[in-house]
Amino acid sequence: MSHAASYAPPPLDGCVVLVVDATTGTGRVVTARLCAAGAAVAVVGAGHRGRGDDAATNAAFLCKELAGIGLVALPYQVDAEDTEAVLALPAQIAADIGPLTAAVVIVPAEDAPYGLADTFRAVSAAVEAGLPVHAVHIEIDQEARAEELARSVVDRLLGTSGSESESESEPESSTSIRG
Repeated sequence: MSHAASYAPPPLDGCVVLVVDATTGTGRVVTARLCAAGAAVAVVGAGHRGRGDDAATNAAFLCKELAGIGLVALPYQVDAEDTEAVLALPAQIAADIGPLTAAVVIVPAEDAPYGLADTFRAVSAAVEAGLPVHAVHIEIDQEARAEELARSVVDRLLGTSGSESESESEPESSTSIRG
């Protein structure tokens, strides 16, 4: 068998995925798994009240780390409380990387300070409003273990998760994954 015949591109090759709050905890794991599956990931560090670090710097460091092992990720930063900036994010990423295939928004736990769960739900709604018609929108509540959530996101994008009835019907463009 020739080398060319044995090459199979990664399953998400050609997909562009935006991940909001990609630089910490669950978002970092989701980002790494998406990249490993072949997606080009827009790593969005989400600045917000109460964040004790620099979201933009964290996004840049994560992208550098992923690029160092041959994966494709570009850093972005957005203020989670700036609705106009969040609405513009999908178009900016599409111009930089290509049309979005999916967006994943990590929503903090309900007991997070400063009303962050509500802030990130608003971010999720704004991102969804800016997505192309056929793009998948996934909102993740951080109540479950990061690895399980990351696996479910990649499975959702690969079309391998869900029941038989879901696989027979047209997939929904919006999904919530809760722990």
